[in-house]
Amino acid sequence: MKTIAEAPLVEQHQANDLEQADSEALYRLGLLSQQNGQLQEAEKYLTAAIQAQPDMVKAWFSLGNLRFSIGQFKTAEVAYRQALALQPHLVTIHNNLGYTLEKQGLVNEAIACYQTALEIQPKCIEASINLGNALHAQAKLSPEQQAYYSDLNEQLGTARLEAGDVKTAIAYFRQAIVLQPNSVRATYNLGVALSKQDDLEQAITCFEKVIELNPSYGEAYLKLGQIYYIQKQLQKAVAAYRQGLSTINPCYAKAVEADFEADIAEEAPVTPPITKGEVIVGQSSFPAIPTLPNTGKRPFWTVILPVYQRTEYILDCLAGVLAQWPGEDEMEILVLDNASTHPLFDLVNSIGKGIIKYYRHPENLGVVGNVNIGLALSRGEWVHILHDDDCVYPGFYSQLKQSLLNCPPSVGAAFTGFNYIDEKGEKVSNGDIVSVYGDNKGILQDWLQEIGVCGLIAVPAVVVKRTTHEYLGGYCPEIQGIDEWEMYKRIAVFYDCWYEPEILAGFRVHPHRETSNNWLSGSLPKAIRRAIEITETYLPSKWNAEITAKSRRHNFNYCMQHAIIPLKAGNLAATFRILQEALKIDHSSEAVVKLFEWLNQNEAVHLREQIISKLILSCFLY
Repeated sequence: MKTIAEAPLVEQHQANDLEQADSEALYRLGLLSQQNGQLQEAEKYLTAAIQAQPDMVKAWFSLGNLRFSIGQFKTAEVAYRQALALQPHLVTIHNNLGYTLEKQGLVNEAIACYQTALEIQPKCIEASINLGNALHAQAKLSPEQQAYYSDLNEQLGTARLEAGDVKTAIAYFRQAIVLQPNSVRATYNLGVALSKQDDLEQAITCFEKVIELNPSYGEAYLKLGQIYYIQKQLQKAVAAYRQGLSTINPCYAKAVEADFEADIAEEAPVTPPITKGEVIVGQSSFPAIPTLPNTGKRPFWTVILPVYQRTEYILDCLAGVLAQWPGEDEMEILVLDNASTHPLFDLVNSIGKGIIKYYRHPENLGVVGNVNIGLALSRGEWVHILHDDDCVYPGFYSQLKQSLLNCPPSVGAAFTGFNYIDEKGEKVSNGDIVSVYGDNKGILQDWLQEIGVCGLIAVPAVVVKRTTHEYLGGYCPEIQGIDEWEMYKRIAVFYDCWYEPEILAGFRVHPHRETSNNWLSGSLPKAIRRAIEITETYLPSKWNAEITAKSRRHNFNYCMQHAIIPLKAGNLAATFRILQEALKIDHSSEAVVKLFEWLNQNEAVHLREQIISKLILSCFLY
């Protein structure tokens, strides 16, 4: 397996300035060509760099890596040996030379290189792994040593998997299994890595092997459930999810068993009538959330899943909650179906029957209306809204509850760190809140000044005390798509907010998300403008002017960045609407200058005159 260091070495001291500049430029061109897959060009540039400066160690090293990558092991060996002649104490070169020799069948020489690397740096895990693998090939490892080197391979495989280097991770996991065929952890992680490469059949084989080795490994069942659902094998998916959840969560197992024994056929319940009212905050009205009668113990949590039509992610989303379900006395789960054409009752019930309360509205209430109905129906002390394409990670509810039970009554909402994830659930980036507050756990200082300018948190990471909604109302239907931001600002004006920095939720970014559609239609900037105007009526006078001005500047730039989305889609009308609303958000001279700079970019050049004439006619430039 490949344990070759790829990173360029630290630059060496050059003899004179001219040679340094020339050789350095050639070296960088070589690296760039290699990154772009232009391997012949890369070799040409690296060779030229060496000719210009024969003692450039990093160029010899990179040339060795390049030749190794294309299977030229003998010439790679020459390059590595030349680098070591210049700088004999570089661990990575000894390690890479060893693996190159091993590829040529020179195992004893390879072992000597690995041992030299470890003499220089005893904790070099790559050299340790390569040494163990080479000794294993010669049948020189005891069972205890095989277990040790298997663990090392698994650890490095996990590190490469987390870094996104799936191919190398797979090689490490396979070698770990060669050394320890019954390694549950390595087999499970191999399945995870293979599924990331869409090699689903091999992944299934791995997860089935894990279950054979350890029938209590619930996560393997859940992974099988995900794969079967992707393959549209619904019965297999449901069975795997149920088995996995029963294995992981005794509360779930008990509830499912009781429901199975009852086995009563059900029809999809219709949403009960809700008394409507309004709450006035500032100069705006919001839907009232009714208070609850004092009728005894209430659950700590209500989890609300608003759903409509989409089925791609719902089982996985529900599984993430059900795995943490602490029983009906502690958590109620509500699924609110917004009049889907084909009711989602059977799908939800397939893994949540006896636990989840499902309601289907007779007519579509809109995205915001659906959420507000969920708030009105909720009984929990704290409410968590979780859209079906988002997810929570293990520990979300227990960790938040532990903090919330000990926080002062001034706290009206809380949120965790979160990741942006893609359609496959892979991390794209850290959520915005992570970069602003880092590991600062507790009540956030100056939170209103931050959230007042832009939305730093995402729905799946947020929980709100029900009494907060009873006092301030629900979400504003007028500003769909940006209603959460306005709600979080409203809360920040009247309550403290608690931050739990651990990454415990995932917000999925994909083309079918409502927000993406709102940018394509050009409707979101109007909602942003109205959110700023609404908030301006209730912000504290001390901060109102500063927060509003910063918010207008920030969101003008935000709109300009996203105007390219409908423009690239050929939707001139939506592009114009975004620009028009952006100038309503901020019509300062600085904003107008930025608009003209935006119009000078390549994508907008051929539409510039049309857009300018439209803006002039609509009297937004004056």
